[in-house]
Amino acid sequence: MKLALIMQTGSTGDRTFPISGDRTVIGRDGRCDLRLPLPTVSPQHCEIAIENRRAILLSSDPESETLLNGLPVSNAELSDADTVCIGPVTFRVSLSLTTEDGSTRLTVERDKN
Repeated sequence: MKLALIMQTGSTGDRTFPISGDRTVIGRDGRCDLRLPLPTVSPQHCEIAIENRRAILLSSDPESETLLNGLPVSNAELSDADTVCIGPVTFRVSLSLTTEDGSTRLTVERDKN
């Protein structure tokens, strides 16, 4: 599985953050794997866990919302082209599955309508 969060930054282009390992902690704290140094982001806002070839978004702070496709979640499975909002920062999920030989299997994006 290849997973990345893509932050759209406007005129300066997109920034891609590859997600690797079993757990990736996202938040304001300097010890987070993906740091968002903004006052509206909790020190440990949320995390992404890879379990059984699935990417799971887990909210770490019940006082701070983590949004998946515009809806607050405490935990949810991520799919390709999902939108994740952490404080004022919006990421698009890029997710592709790989076969045992390492080749990439095509993933189908959800209809946006």
